[in-house]
Amino acid sequence: REEAAMQYRQALIKKYQHLPEVKTIHRARKIPKTIKKQTEQAIIQKESADRKQANRIKHSKPGTYQFTSERKKIVEKQID
Repeated sequence: REEAAMQYRQALIKKYQHLPEVKTIHRARKIPKTIKKQTEQAIIQKESADRKQANRIKHSKPGTYQFTSERKKIVEKQID
């Protein structure tokens, strides 16, 4: 259904491209409210965790916390 809706929206954009309201149709994509809220909440949590880690590094002894990149954090187990 989502694919059909996107195709229909594209057809409308092509048909009525001379109207200024088409820009809003083109930019706006209906996302369920729960999904939108969950993504916003996830972004807030990630920013909060990053800020907390930065504060830990800032207010602790030098060398206590080592910087690890996000890609390295994802690795669960290394096989030798």
